[in-house]
Amino acid sequence: MGELLGYARVSTLEQDAALQHDALSAAGCFRSWTDTASGSLTDRPEFGSVMDALRPGDTLVVWRLDRLGRSLPHLIETVRGLAERGIGFRSLQEAIDTTTPGGRLVFHIFGSLAEFERDLIRERTMAGLAAARRRGRVGGRPTVMTAAKTKQAQRMVTAGTPLTEVADVLGVSRTTLYRHLKTQPAMTPAAAAAPTPVVAVPPVAAGAGRSSRACPSCGLEPSTRAEAAQLRADLAVRWLHPDPTTPGAVVEARHCRSCHPRGQVVDVECTRCGDGPIVTGVLAEDSTPGSVAYPARRWLVAAGWSTALELVCPEH
Repeated sequence: MGELLGYARVSTLEQDAALQHDALSAAGCFRSWTDTASGSLTDRPEFGSVMDALRPGDTLVVWRLDRLGRSLPHLIETVRGLAERGIGFRSLQEAIDTTTPGGRLVFHIFGSLAEFERDLIRERTMAGLAAARRRGRVGGRPTVMTAAKTKQAQRMVTAGTPLTEVADVLGVSRTTLYRHLKTQPAMTPAAAAAPTPVVAVPPVAAGAGRSSRACPSCGLEPSTRAEAAQLRADLAVRWLHPDPTTPGAVVEARHCRSCHPRGQVVDVECTRCGDGPIVTGVLAEDSTPGSVAYPARRWLVAAGWSTALELVCPEH
């Protein structure tokens, strides 16, 4: 039997959390955490503490839903993250308890409403962007990889400079280089002859007829020290593909630059260190930076990532 852990929040120092504490104690919470912060803030120290204290089988209890967060999508994401960790959620005022079938039904309805809201917002946003493009206006955040940087990166990679070194020189991440060079990959003659796989497959063990120095996905072997260093840097990146044999499952693969996917990709970046895998295929189509598709998020949780409030890798 898990424990009941309470969480209370007040917006200002003038507000009193005694009412919430009394209700949480009456509900059976043996300990409660209290934040003095706006519900719109994601950086709430005490909330982070209670999330760290929760273990599978425990239940997070709040006095009212708006104590957990003011945004419905954020609330749904938080409760979904708890469910993935095997943790229940209970809101006293709304009588919602996700450890019961009725409570889970209510949250499924909430989730459908949040998804409907996101679809409406996305549809209006895309229509607005299309209208702006027709008028010759292109918005968005300026890219760190300008045309000059991209040409410089292409020249350096063609000359055999490892991608890690190219990224350091240009001041960008390794995954950013992959994103901008994927349509025109610079390859050595040996790499150019290697076929590009259409469907991602799990890495093949070195003992299965391949050298330990070869790319586990396409079998390309480096012929020089520079190529070997480049291959090691390439294989340090994990790629998450949709499993072609099991719907909803994810396959992790390692690729060299001759066989890495050329289609749409989305970086999964730890908010603390910026490192993480790259999702591709339909996983990328259903993902955005900072919010990955559910199968990929499930893979992250199994790998030890925290996905409740923000993406944080196991090392942080």
